[in-house]
Amino acid sequence: MAAPAQPGAEVAVVDSPAPISHLTEDLLADILLSLPSLDDIGRAATTWPEFRDVVADPSFKRRLRRARRAPLVGFLFCTFHPAESPHSSAPCARALERAADLSFSYLHSPQPFTRWHPLDARDGRVVLGHAWSASFVVSDPLSRRSLLLPPLPDQALAVALRQHPFLLPAKDDEPDETAFEVGCMVEYEHEPGLVVAVPFVYSSTTGQWSKLLWGATVTDLKPFYACGCFYWKFTPDTLFVLDRRANEFRLVSIPALYGDNDFVIAEAGEGRTGIFTLLHIDSLASASLVCAVMNGEGNAVWWQFKGSITMPPHCIYSFAGASDRHLLLHGSPWHLHGTPPDENYFFNARGCGYFSVESDTLKMEKVCDLEPLVAAVPYTSFPPSLCLTTI
Repeated sequence: MAAPAQPGAEVAVVDSPAPISHLTEDLLADILLSLPSLDDIGRAATTWPEFRDVVADPSFKRRLRRARRAPLVGFLFCTFHPAESPHSSAPCARALERAADLSFSYLHSPQPFTRWHPLDARDGRVVLGHAWSASFVVSDPLSRRSLLLPPLPDQALAVALRQHPFLLPAKDDEPDETAFEVGCMVEYEHEPGLVVAVPFVYSSTTGQWSKLLWGATVTDLKPFYACGCFYWKFTPDTLFVLDRRANEFRLVSIPALYGDNDFVIAEAGEGRTGIFTLLHIDSLASASLVCAVMNGEGNAVWWQFKGSITMPPHCIYSFAGASDRHLLLHGSPWHLHGTPPDENYFFNARGCGYFSVESDTLKMEKVCDLEPLVAAVPYTSFPPSLCLTTI
């Protein structure tokens, strides 16, 4: 037991920690960003007014978007197909279903009994097309705001064979979170027997389309995106690359065997680009997802094997889509592959359906049970309380 202090003796004063209300907003934001999950950030915001004020600030949400990966919460095909439990994004998907209109019923259709259909999604925005319109719509299903884009220049539309729009990533240093850009690959016959695709870019700041001064023959107008670059398959062993950071294009080789198989490109972690392919062994009803990462720059590019995962057995898998950091795959029963579905299809297909894979960790989760769709658009988003207004 400590002896009592003697009269007249000096007593040491220990500074008590500063109350949380005295911390600056930047320090509070750092504390919140250091929490392990988005759920923890949401719970913290409900426990203290100062935390709630920080989370509600658009500058914090911009920092959050740069620091954290938005989870894949489902995919779009006419309507929203959410991630179902036990998928880790299922709670966020349910919250989005309650808060957002992911069927886009608020969009006016130019023709009766027709609708806009989603073509691409990024940063909370969705670009939609319509069979009876030469224009596109960019929409924010959470705020229900949308913008009808002007038609492409007349000279492009007059000779267009096909066109496909895609959203460009938000710029980290863009002060206006409602500013965005849309790319569009337009395919047309440049000369008799020569078909080329030329990219156009729409800026919400100028309200106009601009043409990039190059073109190429590509097999699919829809690009992959990773680490600041867009990728199109140019030949069986070559990729056509648009580097938006340098605003230039180049050709990159595809690693051996990848070009002959179904593949996608996405970010593979640590700022590196990965190429992913599926290898099936039909006799064993098994498959592997294999990843290689890009090394080098410019024309001196080579690929290095990173890793692989074994897929759940008894299914034939195919890529259904990819965002910059997520892969979406569909698995159908190998013994029913190529046969039309019947009333026993889902009973026999138990365990198959749509799967998400985090492209950097190769963590795989089942999204939902569903027959394969023609064109699924992966949709990533933060919980509604952490989302920015994007239009």
